[in-house]
Amino acid sequence: MTGSEASVAPLPVLQWAQEHGEVGGVRTSHAQLTSVLRAEGIPVSYVDTGSARRAASMLPRLTHRSLHLLHLTRLWRAMLLAPVFALLSGRTVLVLHSGSTGGQVARMTAWRRRALVLALYAYDEIWAVNDEIGAILPAALRARITVVTPFDSSAAPVPSPYERQPHALALATNAGLAHYNAQLGIDTVRRVRERWSDATLTVLAYGHDSPEVEALRRLGEVEPWLTVAFDSSADEVSAVLSRVGTFLRPTSWDGDSVIVREAQAAGATVVASDTAPRPAGVVLAPLDAEALAAAVTDGGPVSDGSGLAQTTLADAVRSAESAATRR
Repeated sequence: MTGSEASVAPLPVLQWAQEHGEVGGVRTSHAQLTSVLRAEGIPVSYVDTGSARRAASMLPRLTHRSLHLLHLTRLWRAMLLAPVFALLSGRTVLVLHSGSTGGQVARMTAWRRRALVLALYAYDEIWAVNDEIGAILPAALRARITVVTPFDSSAAPVPSPYERQPHALALATNAGLAHYNAQLGIDTVRRVRERWSDATLTVLAYGHDSPEVEALRRLGEVEPWLTVAFDSSADEVSAVLSRVGTFLRPTSWDGDSVIVREAQAAGATVVASDTAPRPAGVVLAPLDAEALAAAVTDGGPVSDGSGLAQTTLADAVRSAESAATRR
């Protein structure tokens, strides 16, 4: 960077995300990004997409030149907001957090895919946790894609000073949705308990308090080794991950899961289904209770991290800031 470039103030960052009320990996990801950027002196504000009133309060700011980051898991929302982002001053980025991006595209009709491609031209850059979307985009759009990890270890919670319990396990589920396979995780721990009679499981449920979550609670009432916690705070999640010996991730599909990386950073062993790319060091097993249980008690093949990026969202912001300075 030249001296003249260094003297240029960074673009303020506007994060379009649910600042209040949202839980899970997306919330953790953009909160970590805010922490890192503010520590570097880059101004960060929110357009809170979880509240029409709070979002409307930011309307005067939208006329200012900024780096706009739109955090989403659903492509249809990117299509809906494309006309707005096409008119914003500064640089615009679509941040796609979900590992389901490829599946979402696969389920689209031909005309909806064409509409998606047109909508994505509204964004200067696309940051995604995988590059599956690139396969269906024209070259001009593929060039805008940066594959990122949504986890930033520099802003992660410090592991809590709890004694590690080698036979304690945990898993996370968003509202008990099917692809998180919470019941499979419970069945896995039942098999683990045949070998480790003192094994326990903490289910970290979050998001919508659904009938599926209530069913997990009822099961916890009759299984003394099973605890169900709902919408735990970041400190409470950190405490669980610092205490358990194993974090289970038996998902049918996945992105670059923030909580998997959090569990690793906290010192837990992660055992995950081999249905998606996993960070280096994760123990892999087929999506089967007996196979997952064997991986917990006996180990198994370990991921080398292939398919996931090391570029953090903060790294991508720094690059976008440099690109904006050169324009």
